Amino acid sequence: MKISRWIALLAITLSTAVHAQSWPNKPIKLIIPYAAGSGPDVATRPVAEQIGRILKQPVIVENLSSAGGIVGTRTVAKAAPDGYTFGFGNNITLAVNASFYSSLPYDPIKDFAPVGLLFDNPYILVAGKNFKPNSISELTAYIKQNPGKVNFASGTGVGSGSHLTGEMMKAVGALDITHVPYRSGSMALSDVVSGRVDVMFDNVNGVQQFINDGTLKAFAVTSSKRLATMPDVPTMAESGFPNFEAVAWGGIVAPKGTPDAIIKRMNEAIGLALKTPEVERANATMSLNPLASSPEAFTAFIATETKRWAETVKVSGARAE
Repeated sequence: MKISRWIALLAITLSTAVHAQSWPNKPIKLIIPYAAGSGPDVATRPVAEQIGRILKQPVIVENLSSAGGIVGTRTVAKAAPDGYTFGFGNNITLAVNASFYSSLPYDPIKDFAPVGLLFDNPYILVAGKNFKPNSISELTAYIKQNPGKVNFASGTGVGSGSHLTGEMMKAVGALDITHVPYRSGSMALSDVVSGRVDVMFDNVNGVQQFINDGTLKAFAVTSSKRLATMPDVPTMAESGFPNFEAVAWGGIVAPKGTPDAIIKRMNEAIGLALKTPEVERANATMSLNPLASSPEAFTAFIATETKRWAETVKVSGARAE
């Protein structure tokens, strides 16, 4: 009985090895759980194209956008672990949602095999040009002088990265500031520019143009270091908000059970794709920081981020409706 079981295990191992050696021999699907034209979609497509060239099989992007990325992410979790379905996962689908929702149709830790990070993009705190405060210190003082009267917008509503970063600022700074949720980033940004809403945390690539032309003023970035593209803008941590760090990030995951050899080869392809001139140009245009990583490092990173955002969700009291 033991010999038979050993032979069966050996057969499965050899079959998996042969399969991995011939992979890929047909197109690969990459599911992005956000709409075509969205930030994650635009940021990921150049990488997907280069991965296809490296692996000599097309990587076909499929957008499955609904319920804060849950539908597309669940589809990846339930896909066959054969190396022909991968998914884009980010700080929302793989970290925030774990604590924001009382239940999910997937387990961010148990249902996926992390392949590798792609990029991160810090948030930046901005206001319209006519808003009275002109620095983060002036803003903090102004909020304390006007408790409950200053508001901040979030681009895609409750539970979004911009919302929870605002909640993090409230908690760390002990500030009384009101959240105003919007259905889209463009609507929120428009009202910040016009002065209908006071401030907003948004991704750098979404607002840099407005900062450059003076339409928006920048108070602070949420990364651990200042940005090379905006060296005069301080970090939140050096502006009176100790240990403050919050960035949007994205990477590629596979269904749990995908052969390790395939995970390794896809990870290598990601690393090579991030170094191509095409992806480097795209990342520079969108102010994205490339983040090649090993599968093991990505796994550890997700665990750290899940804990970080769980603390913010708990303090904010925010829950999915």
